[in-house]
Amino acid sequence: MSEFIQVDALLQVVVAGAIVGAGLPALFALGVRLLAPAGGAALAVEGASSGTDAAGPTTARPSGVRLAAAVLCFGTVLAACAVGIWFLASGGH
Repeated sequence: MSEFIQVDALLQVVVAGAIVGAGLPALFALGVRLLAPAGGAALAVEGASSGTDAAGPTTARPSGVRLAAAVLCFGTVLAACAVGIWFLASGGH
């Protein structure tokens, strides 16, 4: 292309930016979605007539598999942030 543009370095930056800039937020959003009630059920609102019993409003809890997958998503995002901070603090470029 040009002697001023290093295509392989440009591709590395684009791939890293796509992973960090879009992949990690998407993984976090997936974890949040996995914590939401299954089947699109809405959470009960305090004072609403449906979904309440004598003890108060009820909420749907995610299954164990969904909870484990959400924890895995959040852990991966936290680990990536920790590695990025460690990389920058150690003098990486």
